[in-house]
Amino acid sequence: MGHRANYVVIKKGTAKAYRDRWGAMGCVYSFADGPTAAIDAISDADTVDELLGWSYAEGGYLIDFDKKVAIVFGEPFADDFDESPGEEIDAGSEINVAFEKGEKEYLRLIAPRWKGWKLIFDDHGVDAFSVYLESRAITSIKCQTPSHPETTRPPVTLNA
Repeated sequence: MGHRANYVVIKKGTAKAYRDRWGAMGCVYSFADGPTAAIDAISDADTVDELLGWSYAEGGYLIDFDKKVAIVFGEPFADDFDESPGEEIDAGSEINVAFEKGEKEYLRLIAPRWKGWKLIFDDHGVDAFSVYLESRAITSIKCQTPSHPETTRPPVTLNA
């Protein structure tokens, strides 16, 4: 079990992929803090050469420093979730409140920390990463065959 996340970082035309067994539960929070903090948050994740399938990755983000494009997906913590013993997550946090209003509100909230970036919230998850990597002709990361259901919501985009 776990809360698996995939991350992709693109810098100077080189893409690196990462996987974290427990990262999905906090990825929308670490992403919210801007590109530097988002990269710092994945420093302990395992480097991989293949993305998980859509149904296995519950959260993650792709950050393309070359094009200033970032894609994120996932959900905030549940109201009663304890991150660690004695450390309860504030379910009334700005991020949680924004999510209750929708992904566009989340992107608006975090936009000041991503000035000059195109931000995309995409429920297609790692399938969206695959499409993006293909559009950049990046083949160094193996991607699964897209498998998201047709009922997946369309992406939400905001230019920060």
